[in-house]
Amino acid sequence: MKHSLTLRYGVLSGLVLLAMLAYSVYWSTLAGRIEAGLAAWAQAQRSDGMLIEYDALEVTGFPLRVQPQISNLRLAAPGPNPAWQWRSDQLIANVTPYNSNHIVLTAPYPQDIGLRINGGALEQYRLAPGKAQASLALKQGRITRIDLDIEGGALSGGRLLSHALGLGRVQLHLREGQISEAKGLQNPTLFEISAKLEKLEYPGFANSALGANLSLFAMTAAVEGFWPEAPGLAGVTQWRDAGGVVQIKAAQIDWGSLKLEAAGTLALDAQNRAIGSLTAKLMQHAQLIKGLQEAGQLTREEASAAGTGLNIIAMVAGETADGKTGALTLPMVLQNGEMFIGPLRIAKLKPLY
Repeated sequence: MKHSLTLRYGVLSGLVLLAMLAYSVYWSTLAGRIEAGLAAWAQAQRSDGMLIEYDALEVTGFPLRVQPQISNLRLAAPGPNPAWQWRSDQLIANVTPYNSNHIVLTAPYPQDIGLRINGGALEQYRLAPGKAQASLALKQGRITRIDLDIEGGALSGGRLLSHALGLGRVQLHLREGQISEAKGLQNPTLFEISAKLEKLEYPGFANSALGANLSLFAMTAAVEGFWPEAPGLAGVTQWRDAGGVVQIKAAQIDWGSLKLEAAGTLALDAQNRAIGSLTAKLMQHAQLIKGLQEAGQLTREEASAAGTGLNIIAMVAGETADGKTGALTLPMVLQNGEMFIGPLRIAKLKPLY
């Protein structure tokens, strides 16, 4: 009996050791494939003119994950005057051995970002996040979903002048649309996007009637049209000229006295300003009108006329005449570089690029 138990334990121990050895071989093979795949991808991008440089690539994480770590990574768009550049002291990728089609990226240190808008000078920004993480979902080697989450920190430099933009939380989600079925569709969905910005603080905002603190901006939308052949901003222009639009499924803004919900369609005009028509639900319109007048964005006469018009709409809709409670459903129009909610001119619109 004792001999039989010893034999069983020996067999069991041997199976465990064999399984560990097999897993070690599997992990090493997967790590090698991922490292080789990264090198091949980088070389392919370089062949297309993109700059990809780094000091070292190391794969760690055994046994629970495969974790490539790249130090001093530098990326730039093709061309002698690249439209964008990005650099990070360290980029860490995490892949679970049982699902290599899901990659989680972490950039724990400040990142330097360069942007060249409309062929102008390179604008340098620095993102110093409290926490920055992104995830990629792959299908047959193609990225089908991107999720970005930045929590805390600040963005400085460039057009932010002498003030940094304080970040509460920034979340962005992109998902592939009907690309494979694009041929034959009148308005194929290129990708779906949702964004949520919370607690953004920027002293430059104080020049507006809405104050320096943006409490919330949230949006879900679908970008429709056809993939352009040109890259970068030239591609955006091609998409616009081919009739590309953005379907805003839901949007919400809580910024000072502006409390708004909206849905509708947006595009770009010839000057690359937002243009479109939406249906908006406006809350507390009296406070908004007062703030716009105090900021000099409405004259006394314009504020009075807007207040009278909205109060009439409010009474018809059953809202109290002072506009402190309830909500008004109004047309929201963006055209000729201006934004209107009902009869109320909210803001002037600048070109996006």
